[in-house]
Amino acid sequence: MQAVYLDEVGEKAYRDKVVGAQFIEFLRKRLILLHEILADDGSIYVHLDTKKGHYIKAVMDEVFGEETFQNEIIWQRSTAHNMRTKGWTRCNDTLLFYSKGDSFMFTEQHTGYTAVQLSRYKRDEDGNLYKGENLTFSGANKARQFTWRGSKPPPNRSWGADLEQLEKWWAEGKILKKQDGSPRLDGLKILLSETKGGTPITTNWTDIERIGNTSDERTAYPTQKPETLLDRIIRASSSEDDIVLDCFSGSGTTVAVAEKLGRRWIAMDCGKLAMYTAQKRLVSLTSTVGAVKKDGRTESERVEDWDEHLKNSSGMLLVTERARKGECEVTLDLLHDLAELARKHDLVKKAQPLSIVCPEDKLHVPADLLEDVNDSPGSKQITVKGVLFLISLIEPKQKPDKEKPLKAKEFALHSAGVYDNEAVKALPWDEYRPFVLKLFQVREDPHSIRGFAVDGYIGTHSAYVWNYPENKKLKIDYGYAESLHETLAGAAGDRFYIIAPIVSMDFAEDEYVVGKTTYVFLKVPISVLRRLLDSDEYGALKQPTKEADVNEVIDAIGFDFVSQPVVEAKFKKEKAPDAPLLKQYVIHITEFRSKTLATDPEDFANFETFSMAMVDTDYDGDIFRLSQVFWADDLITAELARLKAKKETEGAERIKACEQLSIRLAEEEFTGNRMMLILCDKYGNEKKLVLTKKEFR
Repeated sequence: MQAVYLDEVGEKAYRDKVVGAQFIEFLRKRLILLHEILADDGSIYVHLDTKKGHYIKAVMDEVFGEETFQNEIIWQRSTAHNMRTKGWTRCNDTLLFYSKGDSFMFTEQHTGYTAVQLSRYKRDEDGNLYKGENLTFSGANKARQFTWRGSKPPPNRSWGADLEQLEKWWAEGKILKKQDGSPRLDGLKILLSETKGGTPITTNWTDIERIGNTSDERTAYPTQKPETLLDRIIRASSSEDDIVLDCFSGSGTTVAVAEKLGRRWIAMDCGKLAMYTAQKRLVSLTSTVGAVKKDGRTESERVEDWDEHLKNSSGMLLVTERARKGECEVTLDLLHDLAELARKHDLVKKAQPLSIVCPEDKLHVPADLLEDVNDSPGSKQITVKGVLFLISLIEPKQKPDKEKPLKAKEFALHSAGVYDNEAVKALPWDEYRPFVLKLFQVREDPHSIRGFAVDGYIGTHSAYVWNYPENKKLKIDYGYAESLHETLAGAAGDRFYIIAPIVSMDFAEDEYVVGKTTYVFLKVPISVLRRLLDSDEYGALKQPTKEADVNEVIDAIGFDFVSQPVVEAKFKKEKAPDAPLLKQYVIHITEFRSKTLATDPEDFANFETFSMAMVDTDYDGDIFRLSQVFWADDLITAELARLKAKKETEGAERIKACEQLSIRLAEEEFTGNRMMLILCDKYGNEKKLVLTKKEFR
């Protein structure tokens, strides 16, 4: 592992969940593990807010060693957080940078040039940006005050190099010349491409802005960090093909940037929303890091000698880019009129020129009448009726690089747990079958339906265990369910359970309806969720019910054992409540109850354990690409408002008052032929449904 990034582990949601010494111990355990897996020349960055930084610094000194502390980096956001308290308003975060040892990898980075700095550069005949550096130094060094190719330093200055070096620069074309062919004293030609790109970046990062609400980069994940922040870290502390790990991956910024920079990566998170947000991001990458940067330079910043105009001109005419065609064009007639006006009113004094600044497409003076100024194609001069006009062209705005789709390398989404999946899959049938029956709490009662052997019951519905050990190369697909339905001759009832490993399933949804029977697929996990009964928890992974708590899930084992919630829903196409002329696709959830390893659905009130609904409105049958998230709290609030309007909530409890929770999608939002709906409970259990437009009646 070359680089590790811990993403703002002091976020309020974490602090509220695990506080004080408990939080510090929670993080210390993880830091010990990270120290073990980090490469000898690797680095770790811990991103913190201002309230826990000093505690975690002490822990980092303990685990990594005080001598491996490299820097405390202050990231100043462009604006303060949206929370004002008494005292100074917070507008910065801290990154603690530690290495594994002394020989850590680090690549120095430099700030890009500012618009003012770039304005000092000109373009040569090949289109390269350059500027002239002074060839002389202050001080009267007699040995270097010789005349060279027609030029000599002033009395109080000397050449900055000996004759041999000056001749070498001349031969290489690095000396700028006057019109008479002699070298300019400020004539050492420095190409922009030969520089390091600005000044070295310090530990105060003031040039990386937070992600705005309208940014193209925004994923709507609450604690998303800008790609430019991770770009700087990953470039500094890793090389191509190195492995970058993020233990609190959130929206997936770290791994998205790592993929763009050609690094390998590992991302971990305990939240379902984080998993699906990152997955969508990774299958829709572009080659650009961050949002496409537009040229924000003003017109004055795109004029190479703007300061010269302000200092030495009698007056200036600025023709802006926004001037409509024909509104103001710089022609010979205009110059004649301006010259007469300047002479009549004595506007030109002490041989100062009159300045004109305009875009190139506004200059319509014959080229043979114009002279270049200082050999620069961007500066012209012309004398009309005794008045010298200095004309500078406004450099066009640079077009941003076009974003190109970037196909990510193959990656796997793995849910970690406590059982050895390979050992489970290697079990012989006589051991595998009872293991699976107990895992899904199937009441063992072998029976047959139309001659088809079934293993037992879940509730009152029949359950069948797929013989994976003897059919490892076979897949369960839609055709299997249809042929099974034909074999059972419609006698399977309204619900029939099929239990098989995830690797044997050839589709993603959890249910498939054939005739009047819903075939429910229970997936033996890649690993199995351990029950946290010792802490009186029904499940291990409390998923949030509102956006503000999105980082609440932090100390967990795994959630790949999906004990599907009991869900009843109706799918309708209705008029929008606030716009009757518009149609909506509406999912009315009338029942949602969790069924965990330790509980039955009857243990919960309706909707009590509902966390969120995630929707892919253009499901391709392969990868779930998150389109929208609907939080339980928001849906419950909307339902209570509807009932209140009907005056049916007087004295009722918040949850128990709800008759249904309604997910509404505008007609234009259902962009594909199918959508996938994932209904998630607080413990990470999911119900996946694939719906076509025809199912909304």
